[in-house]
Amino acid sequence: MRRLVFDTGPFLLLFTSEAGSDKARKAVLKHENGEIRIYMHPNNLAEAYKVMSRIIEEKQGTARNVKPEQVVRSAYTTFSVVYDTETTIKLGMLKLKYGEKPWGDLSSAALSLRLSEESPAPVVVLDNEKHFEDIKEVSIIRVSELDEILE
Repeated sequence: MRRLVFDTGPFLLLFTSEAGSDKARKAVLKHENGEIRIYMHPNNLAEAYKVMSRIIEEKQGTARNVKPEQVVRSAYTTFSVVYDTETTIKLGMLKLKYGEKPWGDLSSAALSLRLSEESPAPVVVLDNEKHFEDIKEVSIIRVSELDEILE
């Protein structure tokens, strides 16, 4: 079964009508139907809370009227949220090597690295994501590429 790690950006697309939101929702439907498995790191959910709070404060609008708490809870009820010793060690290793990178991105990368010990689990990132370009330890899939890999 194909396994994916959602970074914060693709997860937040589920609550907006921005470009790529339809592709992210399609992936979630496949997850809910048992066709794929989607994972997230709790650090990305904390980041999602922060971003959703700012979106609401700035009245930028979302596809649905949601509260940041609901966004976090939805991930825990829908996805596999993983944080264990091995992921923590991999996160520390990545932070040591890529210290300037944001914690959220490194958290997704660490979870991908951990899960990929068993079988590939690439990180799904936004199309304009730049922080993963030089992280060689993990593979990425851009949101615009989701249709291709989910067919």
